[in-house]
Amino acid sequence: MTIVGIPTTRVSDSFALQRLLNQVQLDQDALLRLETQLSTGHRLELPSDDPTSALEIIGLQRLLERKEQVKTNLTTNQSYLTASDTAISQISSILAEVRSVAMGAMGTVVTDQQRAAAAQQVAHAVEQLLDVGNQKFRGRYLFAGSTTGQRPFEIEPSGFVRYAGNEGYLYSYGDVDVLFETNVPGSELFGAVSDPVRGSVDLDPVLTFDTRVADLRGGQGVSLGSIAISDGSQTSVIDLSGAETIGDVAALIQANPPEGRSLTVEVTTTGLVIQLDAAPGNLSIREADGGTTAAELGILAPTGVGNDPVVGSDLDPILRPTTPLADLLGARARAVVHVPGVDNDFILEADTRGPQYNDVTVTLVDDPAVGPGNEVVLYDAVAKTIEIRIAPDGTRARHVIDAVNAAYQLGTLPFTARMDPLDDDRGGQGFVTPTPPGETAAVTAGGRGSEPDLASGLQITNGGQTYVVELADAETVEDLLNRINGTGAGVSAAINQTGTGIDVRSRLSGSDFAIGENGGTTATELGLRTFTSETPLADLNFGRGVEDYQGGDSGGIDFTITRSDGVSFDIDLDGTETIGDVLELINTHPDNLAGGTPLVARLATYGNGIELVDDSGGPGQLVVTRAPTSSAAVHLGLVPEGEDSAQVAGPGTKILTGRDVHPLETEGVFTALLRLQSALANNDLDEMERAIQMLDERVAQLNLAWAELGVRQQGLDALQTRLDNEEVELQSVLSLEYDADIVQVVSELSARQLALQAGLQATARILNLTLLDYL
Repeated sequence: MTIVGIPTTRVSDSFALQRLLNQVQLDQDALLRLETQLSTGHRLELPSDDPTSALEIIGLQRLLERKEQVKTNLTTNQSYLTASDTAISQISSILAEVRSVAMGAMGTVVTDQQRAAAAQQVAHAVEQLLDVGNQKFRGRYLFAGSTTGQRPFEIEPSGFVRYAGNEGYLYSYGDVDVLFETNVPGSELFGAVSDPVRGSVDLDPVLTFDTRVADLRGGQGVSLGSIAISDGSQTSVIDLSGAETIGDVAALIQANPPEGRSLTVEVTTTGLVIQLDAAPGNLSIREADGGTTAAELGILAPTGVGNDPVVGSDLDPILRPTTPLADLLGARARAVVHVPGVDNDFILEADTRGPQYNDVTVTLVDDPAVGPGNEVVLYDAVAKTIEIRIAPDGTRARHVIDAVNAAYQLGTLPFTARMDPLDDDRGGQGFVTPTPPGETAAVTAGGRGSEPDLASGLQITNGGQTYVVELADAETVEDLLNRINGTGAGVSAAINQTGTGIDVRSRLSGSDFAIGENGGTTATELGLRTFTSETPLADLNFGRGVEDYQGGDSGGIDFTITRSDGVSFDIDLDGTETIGDVLELINTHPDNLAGGTPLVARLATYGNGIELVDDSGGPGQLVVTRAPTSSAAVHLGLVPEGEDSAQVAGPGTKILTGRDVHPLETEGVFTALLRLQSALANNDLDEMERAIQMLDERVAQLNLAWAELGVRQQGLDALQTRLDNEEVELQSVLSLEYDADIVQVVSELSARQLALQAGLQATARILNLTLLDYL
């Protein structure tokens, strides 16, 4: 406590009075502060009272507020998990009861009435599971994924179950920096979404100027930093960190050559090509500042390549929704024509994918008979040359581009032209010069793959219906996905995780699901066809395979094909493993090739299945007859179930199209129950066994999800306990910093009151002094 002393030397009354008044004011201020501390219990009233402590107190208060919110989150989400746990318990009980009913209905002594009653119980179980699956708690559907306002399960008029939720998880904070899942999606718990039809083809998008750097190297991107480019004597360090696209990278490199030199950079369909000018030198590309940029761009050449170009490796861009379909499944041959000067380099590109237009040489030839704007383009398909006749000292790059595109429009040239973006300054106003005698201006390269068939579209069969997906006017991958998702077929399509193809999944339970052709090759080229030459025979008929396909009781003969001209040949499937093996066996059978027009076995042109095409022209029928002791023809779909043969009559070409014996399905709880219900109604013992096996697998998955849910709940309980303990500790630390020491405050308050009283008494005595007191 501070006491301001009064000097003992001779001073004026007014000075002494002022000092005493100051002391009284100090005591009053101190009393006010102490009384405030005593009434509030806090040591500080304003941050300015103790800035250092105030900062720590504010931080602790904020942390406590966040911890309190986290505790609220935990309480709320524990209630959701508890509700989910209760629902899963109900599901488990329902499924256990259904399995018991099904096992009891599989005996040989079970009557039709008993099986019908069991089928009714299974149907009732489906209804119960739908009610549980659509359970709502505190305003949100428990099993709809992250679309909590969407009713997840709906039963279709056809009897199939559609999942309308998604596969997303909801996350909440279990601590200030700990996220945890607060739901179980129906897709996981019920198996309500099929395994994806994974695109078996790498759609292999080409590299373009607009390809994002982040999409290169299979989606890993490139760690952009600086690279050093040298001609052997001078070095240029180029900072690429600001580049967004591969075109930006190419432009930065081309704009920053070693001093006194020039660089040309090409963005090919796969990578970069970097070339020094014609002067002698040793082109090398190294890392700068210990980075990895050059290596990741595929252009690292630390020892130099002389005057040769540095040809970069494949940068492997991934699919994006905005990727044009024109950039998939191959590349068009192209050439960049470099002309001395600026604003005059242009690109020639073939109009179709494939290697057929590679190695076409391009030359520019002066022709006095040609005026600017009237250039002539001559194409020789046999010699693989393009000769562009230009006006001496008058043709600009834009004139050449116009002439090439005009020839393409007339159908005399399979190439188009455009400006090279790296040299496009004013739209091609730069002049072009003739190619020196004996040299070429450019040679086309990079063409690969083939032109895909998008016009035919594809067929999706799901829920007992077939939907045609039209892709003729689709332009981007997003258009393709939207067309598939918008068919109403109960499927969802998305780019796969590796960014190389398309995945398609069914959301319908209980139905067969397949993707086939619509008269063309679209599904095959996109890698989405579910019945292909590579399909193993062991996978047919939902994994039952083809009975006796490696030989059998019928002397090795599984079925007989009879052409309409009377030629018959026996088929023994011994040694075949795939659909392609079966097709080859039929097509190359010696009796089929011995005379007349051979029968052709192929994949169905529409939908899926094996198709037999008979052009032999005979008056009879095309017939497939199963061997008495082999079911191979039935299992291959060539002969209907319960029949001994299949035939096609009529004039002209006879086509026998087998059924699709490789449909997929959503392997989940509802599919197992719906298949079981149908099998019980039809007394199909094999299908009953398969349905029960599927049900057992899904119950195991359900129990696993249930266990994971329990682990999450236990984890939240542990978090709750930890948060309670942390709150006590934080409140203790906050109390030490923020709360007033009441004993000390009372002691200081008493001392200040005495000091104030003494000051007031001294002031009163001084104010009472008169002249008489000094006589």
